[in-house]
Amino acid sequence: MITLLKRITILALLLLLAACGDSSTPDIGRQQLQEMLATRYAAYKAANNLPEGAGALVYLQSPNGTSVATVGFTSAVNENYHFRIASNTKTFTAAAIMLLDQQKRLNIDDYVTGIIPGKTVPYLPASATYQIPYKSSITIKQLLAHRAGVYDITNDPVPSSSNAVYAGKYYTDYIINTLGEADHQFTFDELVGVNALNQLSYWAPEGGYHYSNTGYTLLAVIIERVTGQSYGQFIADTFFTPLGLAATSAPWSANERSLPQPFMRGFSNFGDGYRETTEDNMSANVAEGNIISTAADLARWIRTLLSGNGPLTKDQVARMVTIPPGNEPKQYALGISRYSDIGYGHTGAHQGYMSLSAYNPQDDLTIVVFLPFLDFTKIDQQGEFLLGLGKEARKIAGFTDPW
Repeated sequence: MITLLKRITILALLLLLAACGDSSTPDIGRQQLQEMLATRYAAYKAANNLPEGAGALVYLQSPNGTSVATVGFTSAVNENYHFRIASNTKTFTAAAIMLLDQQKRLNIDDYVTGIIPGKTVPYLPASATYQIPYKSSITIKQLLAHRAGVYDITNDPVPSSSNAVYAGKYYTDYIINTLGEADHQFTFDELVGVNALNQLSYWAPEGGYHYSNTGYTLLAVIIERVTGQSYGQFIADTFFTPLGLAATSAPWSANERSLPQPFMRGFSNFGDGYRETTEDNMSANVAEGNIISTAADLARWIRTLLSGNGPLTKDQVARMVTIPPGNEPKQYALGISRYSDIGYGHTGAHQGYMSLSAYNPQDDLTIVVFLPFLDFTKIDQQGEFLLGLGKEARKIAGFTDPW
């Protein structure tokens, strides 16, 4: 299964660089962090038959310094190695929407059928391709919070009751594996069109919480229509370049299958044992899971964003991390989750990779955890392992108070 301000003041950038620290800052509990990671990883590897070279990485930043621990890799790696951040991408997409709201170029409480401020066109096209169920009742904020009921065609198969030739299959899997089009260029119109053609939905807006990659595809369309730029160009111009995220990129072409050097190889188990799955066609995942980064860049990003020292004001960050009614069990706000005893952030899982990025405003602590493997038969168990490493890392950094 195949499961991506325009200006910042010089002062803000200097504050950011100072806050993020560098290699000259002292390590915080590095030996203890290394011992914890080695012990936990060895136990998990033995219990789950992980492949040689899979490994794990934990990276910490705090006012007292930085620290990185790695284990399991066949060669030396560090926080500057590239990997696919998967759904951590959603923090960039959500931040873009919140920034446009802050600039009054959109309003997150608007319906997606509403007219873009200062323009004469609606947020989403009026074409048949975008006539998804309940369209006129969906707000931008509901898309951010996964409360719009938008069917997720990358994580769920098209129902077998559909008349489409791909009924009962994952749409992207059908195109790539069944039709053999490994280099197929997926588009926003195509992906949303599957929902429109088959009238797929979980429920009416506010009917509940349901995670939806396709909902974030719609947010990318909105970003493009509001800004007049491609999603990737807007994200790069607004976040990557001004914030110094030089190792971060948002591939969109079906032919951009590899990762920049240096990178960590990814391994996946689809039920028949682990195999390397480093390269992939990410065109189906733009805005919801396509971004490539490093632990150092991802830490800088999540800390800058959620500390209020970046493009979003502190008031706007407060709106972004406020969990809407009904989402409390999942602790999901607007493109940001709250992880108990870790911080605010997001996780990501794509073939070959699973990761966590989090910032705790109470501690001013940033945590990135990265696993270059994904077991599709035990995703929940692996997710618990990932979060467990994050919780232990926070304790090692010296923060034990409940959060």
